[in-house]
Parts: sequence; C-alpha cells; structure tokens
Amino acid sequence: MSQEQKPVVASDQVGVWSQVTRTLRLVWRLLNDARVPALPKLIIPASFLYVLSPIDIIPDVILGLGQLDDVGIVMLAVGMFIEFCPRALVDEHRRAIAATAGLGNTSDENVIDGSYREVHDDDSK
Repeated sequence: MSQEQKPVVASDQVGVWSQVTRTLRLVWRLLNDARVPALPKLIIPASFLYVLSPIDIIPDVILGLGQLDDVGIVMLAVGMFIEFCPRALVDEHRRAIAATAGLGNTSDENVIDGSYREVHDDDSK
C-alpha cells in the first residue's frame, strides 16, 4: 500500500498577503529599473489616474461595487505591466525578491524523492 507524499511548501510562501507583497515589490523594482521600456511603465500611473478620475465604469455611489471596479482596474494594470515587461528582467527581479525573502534555495539538490509502503505483521501470514 503506497502513499504519495504531498509537496512541502514553506510557510512564508503561503498566503494571499505574502503574494501581494511580493507582487508589489516586483512592480516597484520594475518601475525603478532603467532597462524596462517607458511604455509599460505608463500602465501603472494610468490605472491610478482612472481610480482618481470621477468617470467610472460603475459609479462610486454604489457602496462596495463602485470601489470593486477600481480594484479590478489596478489588478489588471499590474498584471499587464508585468506581462509587458521583458521576461528576463521579471525573472531576475523575482529571483532577487525570493533571495531577500529567504526563498532563494529553489534548487532540488538537497531533496531526495522516494516512496514507501507499510508492511503489517498481519498481512505476512
């Protein structure tokens, strides 16, 4: 009877807030990187202009729903900004963020994969 082992995830890799924090740090680092073209860098300020603008898809008068479209636009802008940045730069900054957060050891050199089975004395007779 073999059982599969579940992957072990470090406690600092779990959670919405840690992911949000890493994404915001990535955006900040990419905005400050001179190697990122100027056009993608305009996406983030444009999304904040939309949030501050009195023109909305859903009026802010409707409590909750009015702010929901603002949050959605900012999330879409962050995703688009990261997507339009050069992939090599995004990967470089993600590795740097992971290294500073103590997540840098992503190699499998210290991992031994294996499986096991339980043998009971009652089954051998």
